[in-house]
Amino acid sequence: MAVMKSLSNLLITGSYAGASLLITLFLPVVTGISAMLALALGINLFLLCAMVHARMDAKELTRSMNRRLAGLVRGQKALIQDIETVKRDANQLAEMFDALDLKSNKEIVNEMRVLEGLLQRMSETRGVAISPRQPEMLSAAPGLKQGPRLVNGKKEISLLALNEALEENRIDLYLQPIVSLPQRKVRSYEGYSRLRNDDGTLIEPGQYIGVAEAAGIVSTIDNFLLLRCVQLIRRLHNRNRGVIIFCNISAHSVRDQGFFPQFVDFMEQNADLAGSMIFEFSQSTVEENTALEWRQLARLAKQGYRFSMDNLTHLDIDLEELSGRHFAYIKVPAATLLTGMKQARSRFLSSDIKLAMRRFGIDLIAEKIEEEATVVGLLEYELDFGQGYLFGEPRRSRGPDELQGAPQPAVRSAAVN
Repeated sequence: MAVMKSLSNLLITGSYAGASLLITLFLPVVTGISAMLALALGINLFLLCAMVHARMDAKELTRSMNRRLAGLVRGQKALIQDIETVKRDANQLAEMFDALDLKSNKEIVNEMRVLEGLLQRMSETRGVAISPRQPEMLSAAPGLKQGPRLVNGKKEISLLALNEALEENRIDLYLQPIVSLPQRKVRSYEGYSRLRNDDGTLIEPGQYIGVAEAAGIVSTIDNFLLLRCVQLIRRLHNRNRGVIIFCNISAHSVRDQGFFPQFVDFMEQNADLAGSMIFEFSQSTVEENTALEWRQLARLAKQGYRFSMDNLTHLDIDLEELSGRHFAYIKVPAATLLTGMKQARSRFLSSDIKLAMRRFGIDLIAEKIEEEATVVGLLEYELDFGQGYLFGEPRRSRGPDELQGAPQPAVRSAAVN
């Protein structure tokens, strides 16, 4: 660009010089003036033209410099704005990371407190019921029979083995899908706790539940299951907030005033999980709740948690009362819906129970579905959901990657508050 400008100026200057030379040569011939006067006139003309050109060039240069300066000023302003934006973004990120760190620290502290309580309870159990140094006390543990008994053909484990499995964290979360009907799309999961021997073999619930009940540590196992569910859902929240997990809580845990208030406190501190966890209680647990237990459940309901009822022994149930206590699901065995409503002392016919539940914002889940013929028989009742080995047996959770593709839950009818 500079080279072109220089060439242009050279050509213009040359044209001025040529014009002056012509005037110097021809002016004496045309006008008869002396050659010296013509030369003076030519030089003056050349200088005048050069001055005019220089002034015009200076103005153009000034305008160009002004434009460049204005561009620099605009660029500086834009840069200042970008710097301010970056500062604001950096401050926001810092605040967000601080908040995340604080939240993460609180979550870790809460979980550590729960784990500390679990280990303390297990230590108390080991100290009172048995001790590694006093294996002879196994036979004298309250509520335990001498020698292992058989449960479904398998030996019941000892309290020592049960405590060791818990202390060594050999407890896993198993998940069974709950599907929508008739689409059979996975909408949620039910969580189960399963223990492992030191060789990795699975310990069936029947092998340890009697021992745990006698030793008073069922709530400890429930708490481990709760922590597994909370940890899984928290990791899932970054990928799929639509996943829902049903978490069973036993009557032993609800009645255990050393556990249940602590459990309620813990869930209040994790209220952001309320839309992803359903707490499930058996019908006998629900019917035997005292005013104290209902007050504690009301604290959970106030945070947005919802409840489910299973293990029904009869269907003479007050749906309005359950809805008012934030029960959003009821599980009824498929066989009962198809043939056993009268035996279950039901207030409803199979064809009416879904409509009655819908009136109170409760969803019906038909459970223990194992055959295709059962599904066909249930479809005429327009059920919401189904669960059973036909749709999938409980499998050990492999973490968030297992559930990240799970469909979003179906839209439910509004629950009555």
